[in-house]
Amino acid sequence: MGKVSSLGLGIVTAVGGFVDMGELVTTSQAGAQYRFALLWTITVGVLGIMVFIDTVGRVAIASGRSIFDVIRERLGYKVGLVALGVAMLINVLTIVIEICGMALVIQLITHLSYLWWVPVAGLLVLIILWFGSFSLVENGAAILGLALLIFIVAAINLNPPWDQVARQMVMPTIPQGRKLFPYAFQAVALLGAFMTPYEVFFYSSGAIEEKWTGKDFITNRATTIIGFTFGSLIVIAMMVVAAQTFFPHQIQSQAFPSIPVPVITSLGTAGFLVFLLGAFASTGGAAMEATLATTYTTAQFFGWDWGQSHNPKGAPIFSFTTILAVIAAVIIAFIGIDPIQLTIYTTALAAFSLPFTFIPLFIVANDEEYMGEMKNGRLTNIASLFFLAVLVLVTLATIPLFILGGGGG
Repeated sequence: MGKVSSLGLGIVTAVGGFVDMGELVTTSQAGAQYRFALLWTITVGVLGIMVFIDTVGRVAIASGRSIFDVIRERLGYKVGLVALGVAMLINVLTIVIEICGMALVIQLITHLSYLWWVPVAGLLVLIILWFGSFSLVENGAAILGLALLIFIVAAINLNPPWDQVARQMVMPTIPQGRKLFPYAFQAVALLGAFMTPYEVFFYSSGAIEEKWTGKDFITNRATTIIGFTFGSLIVIAMMVVAAQTFFPHQIQSQAFPSIPVPVITSLGTAGFLVFLLGAFASTGGAAMEATLATTYTTAQFFGWDWGQSHNPKGAPIFSFTTILAVIAAVIIAFIGIDPIQLTIYTTALAAFSLPFTFIPLFIVANDEEYMGEMKNGRLTNIASLFFLAVLVLVTLATIPLFILGGGGG
């Protein structure tokens, strides 16, 4: 594949792969409860993930090493093991909510409880990971996930006050009568949804899988900036349509079937069918990426053979970890925890965990021995330090906000 087509595919993949169960749930609830007042989290979250994804791509290009390989060396085995444990917990919970998302989409079609479909979804993830290539996992589901562009069509059709939308993205005001602590906890959950750790782990490992070199610097930068910018438009539209449909009537978006209601209201059955395709593809793709992120990080930390390019028999521990991660996720799903609430808690916990990954990444990105000419420049360091400060603040605030905000309720 030529560089231009590879770049184009990378951008399309970034757009289609940006939305998963976390965004589907948190943006719908945010729009329903706070109208446009949480749109600013998209601005912060998307800019933050751009900075860190670009950095992790440059680290992979310059050093040829994945992020947890670097974390183990920089933090030492014991401290690195803590970072690995936190990452594993978030990754497995992410697999749980994404598999539940797949099952909930099927429930909308069949009207059978999503729990019947959880093992089916888990088995489908394993089959694709076992027989599919890295390119199939990375590109296939993400391209189908572009069907979620239907939210942009719905947003345009609902004709919101775009001047207010733009203003709230940079100068938010909380709607009258809304409490501060639940609002703040919802903001934390949204930041965790937009800056999900598994995306960073998967992207880092993917750069190694695809053997990126200095020639891929432009691909890395363009994929990050253009892909995530356009991906954020979908997320903005998702919050806007929820705000237009639910907020005026003070309806809470607390169940998965309510998420496509704005699309159905605006575009009817055709819009609903497109939503089903996009939601199933995006949650399925995220389930596979989160599973690979789990096995990648574990294998990288302990120095095992890893990678989708391996025949499963050629990397048995990697393959066994993949199976174990999905089985664990299916078992957790069967406990019967409300998948919507679990999504909110998981994204908040993801925000809490982010400094464990990004602090060592920032250190390495400034190490000339590793990075050479690709080390962070002054502007990148300023941006990185700003977002690290935000993440540290979020980490310190998450548990108090969870208690004071009643879990975001």
